[in-house]
Amino acid sequence: MFFGLLALALAVGGAVWIAFAIRKYRERKSFEQEREAGFVAEMLSAKPAPGATAPAAKAPLPGDPLSAATEAIRSALAAGRGADAAKAFLAVVAERTKLSLEPPLWEGLGRALLAQSAFMEAAWALHAGAALASDLVGAQKRLVEVAARAGDANQPQVALKLYATLLAKYPQSQYADFVRSNMKTEEKKLIKA
Repeated sequence: MFFGLLALALAVGGAVWIAFAIRKYRERKSFEQEREAGFVAEMLSAKPAPGATAPAAKAPLPGDPLSAATEAIRSALAAGRGADAAKAFLAVVAERTKLSLEPPLWEGLGRALLAQSAFMEAAWALHAGAALASDLVGAQKRLVEVAARAGDANQPQVALKLYATLLAKYPQSQYADFVRSNMKTEEKKLIKA
């Protein structure tokens, strides 16, 4: 009789624990989806509406630095002048969310910024391009890539900031363990410095 009650108590306790774990998992998943949706919505707010005239088709408005920067970035990337695209972006970096660029242009701009060792800006542009293309795994990969490049360039503070950004935006990322391991390596670099 005692063992029967004990088995029943364990079964009920196990069922309650499983129900609690499932509820927590669903809450966390819902939270992550809302957070990702908010981030993607922020990124898409700069994206031109379907059927809208592409910014490249019209001349920049006089006195509008964002239109001028957008056109300069487009033409520089089209001509293979990444350094010029990076320079145009850096001139308006404070208002970068207002630039209307398509995902491939964000990718090209990010690569140009990476070549200039502008790691934070490169990470933002590469992440934006992937997020606008709805490639959230790619967005995470790009943050990891740029953080690793910053670490290789002996900029552990930048690498740590990018790794922390990834963990904050994507706490359940498949790269989380890898990122935490790399953070320890970068922290050791700071201690040695």
